[in-house]
Amino acid sequence: MADEQLLTKDELKTQLEVIGVTPGMKLLVHVALSKVGRLENGPDDLICALEEAVSESGIVAMPAYNCYGDYKPNLSIVNDAFKKQGDVVKTNQLIAAFAVWGRAKADIAASVPYTEEGLSFENGEKSTLARLYENDGWSLMIGTDYSTCTMLHLAENRASWPGKFIYTEEVTLPDGTKCPYHDVAYQDEDFNMIGKAFESRFWGDESVIRFGKIGNAECRLVNQRLLVDYAVDWMQRNRK
Repeated sequence: MADEQLLTKDELKTQLEVIGVTPGMKLLVHVALSKVGRLENGPDDLICALEEAVSESGIVAMPAYNCYGDYKPNLSIVNDAFKKQGDVVKTNQLIAAFAVWGRAKADIAASVPYTEEGLSFENGEKSTLARLYENDGWSLMIGTDYSTCTMLHLAENRASWPGKFIYTEEVTLPDGTKCPYHDVAYQDEDFNMIGKAFESRFWGDESVIRFGKIGNAECRLVNQRLLVDYAVDWMQRNRK
């Protein structure tokens, strides 16, 4: 059966290329590995395929959140393996960190001072998300949907709507001291609605969105700049 077939790194790379991943492309990747199927060498094969597909001139980035307080994100084992690679830079955010690979990783990875200003709004203008947006990045969702599309948090930082709420909390610094920070109360409950509307608006335009499969996983490759701009407008029109 197809779902029992072992996928090789080369097969994964070919499938990425069919979707439209090209050398030099800057990718923010979200993966549900269980949807992909069985890999010959586990998550390392998918990571290597991604890096080879974009080449050193491109970027592969993935969320690499630290845990703090009661917040313990459920990251894919792919994220965990990726952020542990020796040639990956992990940003130093305590709340919204990213792992980044590629020749220009230092330009994309956004580290911050451990101050109230530095730690606040970590998915906003100081973030890796904003650097990817500025560099015409793409979001690659492998077996996931828009509910986990981190780029939409950048849109939440930029948009205004009547009920938008900014909260204040404290985070524990590496030296054990506490530091206050401020952030948007994120509302990812409507992310799939935004994604569905976005796809309807740009359906058939491969300069904006492309579909395909990696193993058994349904995938979408999305132009981040257009997605974020569309989401800002959608939120301002539809959120209460």
